[in-house]
Amino acid sequence: MAFLSKNRIIYLVLFIFLNISLSAQKPIWEQNFHEDVETVQVRPLGEPLGDAFLVFGDAKSKLQLTFDVFGEEYVNLEYTLIHCDADWIPSDLLPNEYIEGYTEDFIDDYEYSINTKQPYIHYQLLFPGENMTLTKSGNYILKVYPEDMPEKPIFVKRVMVLDPRSSIGGKVNRPSDPSLRKLDQEIDFSVNISSLGTRFPSKELRVFIRQNGRWDNMVKDLQPLSISNGVMDYDLQEGNIFHGQNTFRYFDFSSMKYSSEYIDRIDVSGSIDKVYLLADEPRRFEEYMDDPDFHGHYYIETKDWPNSRVEAEYSDVFFRFNYPAPLIDGGVYIMGELTNWKITPYNKMEYNYESKAYETTLYLKQGFYSYVYALLPHESKLANVVFFEGSHYETQNQYYIFVYYREPGTVYDQLVGVSVLKDYSFR
Repeated sequence: MAFLSKNRIIYLVLFIFLNISLSAQKPIWEQNFHEDVETVQVRPLGEPLGDAFLVFGDAKSKLQLTFDVFGEEYVNLEYTLIHCDADWIPSDLLPNEYIEGYTEDFIDDYEYSINTKQPYIHYQLLFPGENMTLTKSGNYILKVYPEDMPEKPIFVKRVMVLDPRSSIGGKVNRPSDPSLRKLDQEIDFSVNISSLGTRFPSKELRVFIRQNGRWDNMVKDLQPLSISNGVMDYDLQEGNIFHGQNTFRYFDFSSMKYSSEYIDRIDVSGSIDKVYLLADEPRRFEEYMDDPDFHGHYYIETKDWPNSRVEAEYSDVFFRFNYPAPLIDGGVYIMGELTNWKITPYNKMEYNYESKAYETTLYLKQGFYSYVYALLPHESKLANVVFFEGSHYETQNQYYIFVYYREPGTVYDQLVGVSVLKDYSFR
């Protein structure tokens, strides 16, 4: 892969331009980036299925960025972090107001793939590092780009820095509304904000709920039922209810020598390996099955060779979703971390009239993957997973509670509380 070279523009001018353009256009994480970059993950060090959270002030809290760039030519890459508000819009802070040290740095840890049909260079970055540390909590966009080209990012990822100044406790319950009890889940919780000293919590605090890794159906600005003795009570009966949905589908092609569960066959005879999954069926009207669930995540592994980072192979993975006729109300998509939780042309499926199924191919690195099928109605930004997968109150989702605080006299949102609710009252 080769990138065009450009002269450096003064970073401050670029930063101001970037903020203006992001405000006027669609958010940066919704834009499409370089097609030769794949398998981008940000994980806590040593946690292959962890979330991209840093704990502010904790020297042991580290995140590891990993990704592959197709080709055999090494490219100098740099990265920076952009502070954002609670809505993931770049804040009014300048880089030197939230970064100590270099405001941009090189990614110099890389390895070439070994004996793979698809040649690639595997990059790694551990941060914060000696050259760059963060001085404020909140939401951040991690941006990676070719040397001297910050205006041409090859990808971005979301990173969250937590300053744990509030505590959150709660449970996932069945809704009190009888009409919702079989399909939905109610997230009841409380937030202790006594250490913040806020005088107007309803104005200075914002509380969000996220289901698994999805951003499109996030509940924002949830208002408490009451505030008493520094505790905000969110034991509500509306606004905090999600469809329980279903366990994620999954498949494992960590070995190319045999077909594991849900894999029909593997063809390694060509220049690119091909993995054919068993045809999936709609689950909307099926009974709930408590299958293993990785909540839409994936992890990279090859059982065929010792070093998964650089010996895992890329393959064309063929998905087929049986459906009697094409839908006219919207498009069908594969959804999960394998598609970055986004709805794009890349993960849209096309209807095959001959096989009576929706089909598509994703180019994936060996490992274990989980996913669901989603319908995106025309003129909508909210994916409908229940239409194909069904919904059950028993499904063990992960619910993330985020608490943001804009302190009086400041111009940015601090992230002062995060909790992942896994305690189900009905299990």
